[in-house]
Amino acid sequence: MKVRVYFCKEPDIQSYILRKNKLSRQALDTIYDLVWECEFKNILNVGKIWLKFIEDEKNPFGITLRRKRSHNKIASGDIIQMANVFYIVHKIGVRKLQIND
Repeated sequence: MKVRVYFCKEPDIQSYILRKNKLSRQALDTIYDLVWECEFKNILNVGKIWLKFIEDEKNPFGITLRRKRSHNKIASGDIIQMANVFYIVHKIGVRKLQIND
């Protein structure tokens, strides 16, 4: 299962995305930076990924974050992708996000 983490470049837009719970594929590519990617053989849930990013800000799962990022630690408005399902991070926990093509 491929897992990707995206950090938001523009903090002003985060609150809008959190309210609407929708995002287009084009907006994902322009507003967000892909900062971490890994493929897991085990079945993980999104909560474990989120907790690992909260605890280990530099090397979650032993893999370093990419240099191009707007902030150092996962924050509300950031996105976690597991396979083809997207989740948006809130202050506590995550919620499923609809991505429109």
